[in-house]
Amino acid sequence: MNNPENEIIKVSAGRSQYDIVVGRNILQKAFEEIFQEYEGHKIAIITDSNVEEIYGNKIFQKLDKKDRVFILSFKAGEKSKNRKTKEELEDRLFGLGFGRDTLIIALGGGVTGDLAGFIAATYMRGVPFIQIPTTLLSQVDSSIGGKVGIDHPSGKNLIGAFYPPDKVYIDLDFLDTLPNKEIVNGIAEIVKSAIIKDGKFFTYLESNIDRVVKLEKEFIDNAIISSLKIKADIVQKDEKESGLRKILNFGHTIGHSVEILSDFEISHGRAVGIGMAAETSISEKIGILKSEDKERIFQLLKKSKLLDISFKTSADKIIKKTILDKKTRKGVVEYSLIKGIGKAVYGIKLDDEIVKKSLVEAGLS
Repeated sequence: MNNPENEIIKVSAGRSQYDIVVGRNILQKAFEEIFQEYEGHKIAIITDSNVEEIYGNKIFQKLDKKDRVFILSFKAGEKSKNRKTKEELEDRLFGLGFGRDTLIIALGGGVTGDLAGFIAATYMRGVPFIQIPTTLLSQVDSSIGGKVGIDHPSGKNLIGAFYPPDKVYIDLDFLDTLPNKEIVNGIAEIVKSAIIKDGKFFTYLESNIDRVVKLEKEFIDNAIISSLKIKADIVQKDEKESGLRKILNFGHTIGHSVEILSDFEISHGRAVGIGMAAETSISEKIGILKSEDKERIFQLLKKSKLLDISFKTSADKIIKKTILDKKTRKGVVEYSLIKGIGKAVYGIKLDDEIVKKSLVEAGLS
């Protein structure tokens, strides 16, 4: 897909090499390209009930390959990202006669991408898959980097694999159908990428975040592409999170706990926003972040609408839940924190009292 208006970001991490194609009104051409490149494959488009309702008929009506293309959907929501849903979808694949010549397309948000990608990683010991993310959050975060998996009652994303896609198509026109809460949900990862890795981008967001949130094309397109380039660069340097890639977890240790303790009533992006506030406070309290940088981060989080929600629980419950996080090593939680705008550190072990004080300051306890 060589349309000059498209941005192509190449990811090369270990043995994984794939393109992220970013543009507007590219969905039809994406499917044409997929059908040509995977001519001998049977294709399963895995999506959730919300996306199927909006796009299912439109997409299927345009397909002239109905004998080898099937849409498989599941109930939308984080609560479906589990072993039961994975098993049901796999049973349907077997029932439809999918074999080694299978291509899986993940069409949807982060839950769909994680779930469909994990199915692709394990079905017939691994079949190719393509990501077509439909939410802002999945476009800038979960669709790239190769992390796939499902949740467990003990915590998020505890069962999974590193299984990169063959390609990612990001059609920015999907954003036009998203409610405002989903836009804010995705803004969290854009803001995070600036905080951890790019001070100039952070300054840009400080000046333009209102226009980004309103989806003004020049500004949202620039923000998405900038964020994607940051994540692609990090993933290329550390594909399987043995070091540098851990900085992408900033805000997630506390954020995942908030998400789970709210029974997923608080969305991932907002939970990460709350987590970034708490972990920014921690960074200042242990002396690695200047107070003026902390204030700049808090102001951007507020302008991004990420802190426009109240959630309170006991600090002890949050800390207890962090111990079950997949970033824990030998029973000790390791945090990714900030030592300056655009400068992150990882593998930080903390005293519980510091965490408790920061949770209070962030309004969580």
